[in-house]
This record gives sequence, C-alpha cells and structure tokens, in this order.
Amino acid sequence: MNLIKPVFSIAILFLTLQTAAFAQNGNLSDIFKTHMNETVQNVKSSDSADEKRAILDRSFNKMLKAVDKIEDNATISDKEQSQLKAFRNTIEDKSNQLNGLKGFKRVADEDLEEFSDYSQQAMEQADRTLTISLTTLLLVVIILLLL
Repeated sequence: MNLIKPVFSIAILFLTLQTAAFAQNGNLSDIFKTHMNETVQNVKSSDSADEKRAILDRSFNKMLKAVDKIEDNATISDKEQSQLKAFRNTIEDKSNQLNGLKGFKRVADEDLEEFSDYSQQAMEQADRTLTISLTTLLLVVIILLLL
C-alpha cells in the first residue's frame, strides 16, 4: 500500500512534465508570418519608395538575425537545422531581390508594394513548419520586437 502512493505520484509527475513539454512547442512560421504581415502593412502605409525599401530591408535583416540567434542559442535537431537553413535561404533570396544582389535585378520602386505582398505569400505558402521550444520562441519574439 505504501508503494502505490509514490508510484502514482511519479506517474502523475511524469505525465505533467510530458504535457508541459508538448505545450511548450511553438510554431516559428506563424511568428515570421505575423512579422511579415506587419511589414507589408507598413510598406503599404508608407508614401516614399525609399522608406518602403528601408522597411522591407529592416524586416528581412531582423528575421535573419532571429534565425542566427536560434542557430547560436537553441538546441535544435538536424531536421530543425535544415528547416532553418531553407528558411534562411528564402529570406536571403528576398533580400537579394530587393537590393539587386547576387544576380538578382533590383526591385523597381513602383513594384515595392507588390514585392512585399509576394514576399509575404512566399512565406505563407512555404510548407515547412518550424517548431521550437517556448524559450526559443520567446527569444525570437523579443529579437523581432527589439530590432
């Protein structure tokens, strides 16, 4: 009878910890999509082409810095590393298109709003879901807010 209480308590503790671990997973893609949506809104509300370009450039740089922080500070699996690398490549390609780097033609001033929509759609249509721990997720949110 005395053995039942500790075993039962350990089982409850184990189930609680396991549930907490699953509850701490977050979808990084959703955070980046939300960030990109805010960027698109800012681009569309801006009057100047230079300001639109600067907004997009800052947004891409923030996302790249957030990916860098995840890679440097988070313990992630090989699968998550490959997903982050693919995501980084997508962001870098958009940044290079915006600025006309690495063989891309620079986005014309009159096409910046359309390009911001295109960039947002590319991120939303990406079929990769980046799932990370809550701690890393909070780190990304803080990075995107502070930069």
